[in-house]
Amino acid sequence: MRVRVATAIAKALEGAGTEFCFGYNGHGNWALLDALVHETSIKTVASRSEDHAVHMADCYWRTRRQPPMAVVTTSVGPGNANITPAVASAFFDSSALLVLAGGGATQWYGRGGIEEYYRYGPEEWPLTLKPVTKQSFSVTRPDTALEMISRAYKTAISGRPGPVVVQLPFDIQHTEIEVRELPDLARWTTVSRPGPDPEAIERAAALISTAQRPLLSVSSGIHNARAWDELATLAERFDIPVETAVPGKGALPEDHRLSLGCVGRAGTGQANQAARECDVLIGIGTRFGDIDTGGWSLHDIPGSTKLVHIDIDEGELARVYPAEVAIVSDARSAITGLVDALGRHRQADRTPWLDRLDELRREWHEQVQPLRVDDSAPMGYARVFSDVSDVVEEQAPQANVLFDTGHSLSFGPPFLRALSRHYIHSGAFHRMGWTVPGAIGAALARPEQPTVVLVGDGSFVMTGSAMLTAAEQGLPIVVIVLNNSTLQIEREQMIKFYGRHSLTDYVDAESGAPHRVDFAAWGRVLGANGVTVRSPDEIKPAVKEALSAGRPTIIDVDIDPESPGYRSIHYRYPSHFDHRGLDNPPF
Repeated sequence: MRVRVATAIAKALEGAGTEFCFGYNGHGNWALLDALVHETSIKTVASRSEDHAVHMADCYWRTRRQPPMAVVTTSVGPGNANITPAVASAFFDSSALLVLAGGGATQWYGRGGIEEYYRYGPEEWPLTLKPVTKQSFSVTRPDTALEMISRAYKTAISGRPGPVVVQLPFDIQHTEIEVRELPDLARWTTVSRPGPDPEAIERAAALISTAQRPLLSVSSGIHNARAWDELATLAERFDIPVETAVPGKGALPEDHRLSLGCVGRAGTGQANQAARECDVLIGIGTRFGDIDTGGWSLHDIPGSTKLVHIDIDEGELARVYPAEVAIVSDARSAITGLVDALGRHRQADRTPWLDRLDELRREWHEQVQPLRVDDSAPMGYARVFSDVSDVVEEQAPQANVLFDTGHSLSFGPPFLRALSRHYIHSGAFHRMGWTVPGAIGAALARPEQPTVVLVGDGSFVMTGSAMLTAAEQGLPIVVIVLNNSTLQIEREQMIKFYGRHSLTDYVDAESGAPHRVDFAAWGRVLGANGVTVRSPDEIKPAVKEALSAGRPTIIDVDIDPESPGYRSIHYRYPSHFDHRGLDNPPF
């Protein structure tokens, strides 16, 4: 049969089980949109900005962590360029998605037609995304388009997942090709996960078995491998406590007896002290970034702590710390092998270690309890995050919960209790505002559960128009905007560095008076509910009512701009070329 390339691609994606395509209409992707909307059962969701569409597809993957992934379609020129930071977020957080980007007609390449990237070569836009994608390229022939899409799909979901961008020129989208049989993407793209070297697993097991103070440190690699049960088995069977980097939050429920919570700059006291005292650290699917290691100050590797590091991406092994045993493997395969190998070894007595950590946990909870119950108005972040945790636990324990960057990253890790695996944070690139459109993807992936977002006002302003899409789709997303009319984390740290701050506060240029935004009104204007919270006793009732409403809701919470950020550990941030951060102010 003869069909348009756009139709053939849409049909192949439909055959792969694709549920959602998120996109924005522009003159470069008309044929793709026409085919997706009118010739398939794929549900197409109109975003209000191209980057929103990518965040939706990103969090759709983070909610499911398995194919089929979502698809994004964008147009040409600035429309395509808009996706760059969102694609980078997906790339650095290992999130699979496929972008089908429109392009101008190849007949006009190099002429500088409307919105062409032509100054140094014909239509070079895909090159700009190479550093932040697993692949980014343009289809050059209509008769190879399906084959190229198949390879792109496989690349996105195999190995370490990530975004792939394929530009489809306008004329190629419309060209008819002869198709005897559409490719079965499931068959073309099924690749077994990489397994560990048995000898390396045995060496790791021998080292771990003798450890009196072993510690598991995990991140999003557990989520992408869907290795939650395997992690619990490893921890429970061999009495090994678990700390998580922020992207791995919820890999082990935080009410589990072996969970220490998040580690790092805003980690729990028990997790950070365990990181300092452990004799063998088993890192699985984690990259040891500065946020999660206190600026690389927590671990004494290779001194008093020996490292076993397991990751699907060999590039992350020995990037920061040398390992006694470094294993390239999918997290689930490695844990399964490790459990089997450890079962053949006698284990050291870990009772004193676990007792020590239990005492540290009690001490930390007592230390931070005043922050959780603080009745001040305007409010502090800890009270809000703690109260939201209580409501989610009581009313929707399996809800999707997303928290943003800024001071949300200071308070989400320790005070937002993850009792399920459905907690999502963009832990590498930290793009402001990604949670609001991302929540739409999460809500569509798990429509049977509500979705809760905690986001600062600075972040919300960047992407808050996504609430229009939430209202159009009728999604019960509860967005809690932490409103203090300032970029509080930047303000606080600039004052520590310089004794003053710059471009942080929302102020009237003429009078210098604070400029406050009514985010509840913002929600109502876009078709959502809008609620204002001014005192701590109003938080729980507002969240409960919003969860029961079954409608998108913005809760505007009055936050004290002078309340200090939470730091479990202060570390030095280098501000001089000739220092590595040893003599500089704490960050």
